[in-house]
Amino acid sequence: MRQSLSETRTTGRSTTLIAAGLSLVLGAAAIVDQAGSQSLVEHATTAYTSYGKQPSAGALYGLLYGVVVVDVALWLLVAGVARRRRQIAAGLAALMVLISAGLAVLLLASSEYGVRIFPPLWGLLALLPAIAGAVAIPYLIRRRT
Repeated sequence: MRQSLSETRTTGRSTTLIAAGLSLVLGAAAIVDQAGSQSLVEHATTAYTSYGKQPSAGALYGLLYGVVVVDVALWLLVAGVARRRRQIAAGLAALMVLISAGLAVLLLASSEYGVRIFPPLWGLLALLPAIAGAVAIPYLIRRRT
């Protein structure tokens, strides 16, 4: 059975909205951690203690929230463009996958004094939107027939 055009259009746009939603997962995890156990601050404190430094919780969580805001804003832009100009949206989605994955890699690779600033979980959570966006690209590329 053939898939209708409206389903294909909706799938591409829906997948970009899922990417925006997955960006919010990182934000929700940061809020829960900041309000509760503050494992991120504990990890950074352990890393900096031997150097006589005290990490700033505001800076650590602020970086995470910054990644969330950038990801959500750009994925919503792609979803908005996908409503009318799917070919342009596919290009924007490809660019956004690179930006989103780059932000995730920065969280994964950031280190100081030879110690990773963010535990791998935070980088992996930041990588989820890029994965969803990569899935959206083929749906956005499909031409109308």
